[in-house]
Formats: sequence, structure tokens, C-alpha cells
Amino acid sequence: MIKKSSKKSEFDHFAKLANEWWDPYGKFKLIHSLTPIRITYIKSMLSNEIHEINNPNKPLNKLNILDLGCGGGLVCEPLARLGANLTGIDFIKQNITIAKKHAKDSSLNIKYLHQDLDFINLNKKYDAILILEVLEHVDDWKKIITNIKKYLKPKGKLIISTINRNLLSQIFAIYVAENILKWIPKKTHKLDKLIKPKELTSFLHKNNFNEIDLTGLVFKPISSQWYLNKKNNKINYFCTAVKFN
Repeated sequence: MIKKSSKKSEFDHFAKLANEWWDPYGKFKLIHSLTPIRITYIKSMLSNEIHEINNPNKPLNKLNILDLGCGGGLVCEPLARLGANLTGIDFIKQNITIAKKHAKDSSLNIKYLHQDLDFINLNKKYDAILILEVLEHVDDWKKIITNIKKYLKPKGKLIISTINRNLLSQIFAIYVAENILKWIPKKTHKLDKLIKPKELTSFLHKNNFNEIDLTGLVFKPISSQWYLNKKNNKINYFCTAVKFN
């Protein structure tokens, strides 16, 4: 009963915000500010698969990428413009409706699917799977990773971004961001759902993944910009791992 209630709470919370996805000054203003640095990180992690010499204008060169928990498509669209074949999945139908419409209006060919993240059903494998700011919103993040890895090609890359669980995150990522700066809607994050880097990397190692990168995502108030920092994963962080086989 608790899990069902928690899942419904997350669903209701994000369903109410669906129409806000493409407003850069709306409820998802923070996500819009994160998009450029996310794309930079994803490109850097897929550098071995990228063949820029063949097509410098489309550096992702038809890589098949799955964005799990794609929301309104804020990451799918820039990656599609870089040449990747994108599939976006979200468990909120309103998000998929918004994503499809925006992609059509932008003349982008992106496959969007409405599916429950706990019961993904796909008919292909991907070069890379993205799970960005999603695991901290689900009831069982380990189940999500276990279920999705079968859709990743051998030596494919799993790219995750999430939030560390500690006092700093409770203060800055939850209290300050939601209540004072109002970067994100209230009740977006819950401390007990946040994930420590060691918990994530340990689980990945035990489940046929080799961690290859752990990079912090740091906000600098003076410049009002986000930066990647391999030495600071105290609050937000990326983790990239390669599937063994």
C-alpha cells in the first residue's frame, strides 16, 4: 500500500506539471538550465562511439539512445539534432503527448512511448540508455536498473544523473531549491529516495556493469552556471557505466 501510494503521489505531482515542460521560465526552469551541461556530459561519455570526422554536423552518428523518464523531451531533442536515433519513455501520458507535439513542431523524428517504468517492454537494444533525474523519484531504483539493462547492447553505456543523500542535499537540493529559490516545485524530492554514489556504483558492479565515470554537477551562484567537477559529487552527480556483455 505504501509503494502504491508513493508511486501515485509521484504520478500526480508530475502530471500536474506536464504543460510546463517547454516554458524556460516555468516550473522546469532548472531543467532547462541543466540541459546544455547534460548534453556536454553525454557527448563526452559517448566519445568512443562518436565518429565526428564522418559527419561533423551530426556527431552522434545515428547512435541508438533510450531516454528513460524523458519528460517533455528536453534531452531527446538536442540529442536528435546531433544525429542520434532517440526513443523516449515516460510513465506519464501527458508528458508523452507534450513531447510528441513539440518534436513534430520542431520537425524531429523521435519515438516516444508511454510505458510504466517498472514494466518496460521494448523490441530492440540500445547503444546508450539515459536515466536522468529519475531514480530519486521511483520506489525501487534497483529494479529499474535490473529491468532496463537487458535493452542495453554489450559494452553499451548506462548514463545516470541523480542526487546524493546527505545533509547538504537536504539543505540545498530540497529546502533551498524548493522553498527559497523556488527552482523546482515543492515536494519534488524526498530525502529518503536520494542515492549515495557508493550505493549506486556498488549495485552496478554487482549487476554486470563496470563503472567508468563518476562526475559531480556543481552550481556556482556567482556565475549562475552549472559545472562538471570530478572531485565534488556531494549533491548532484553523473554516473556512467559500461555493460560487460
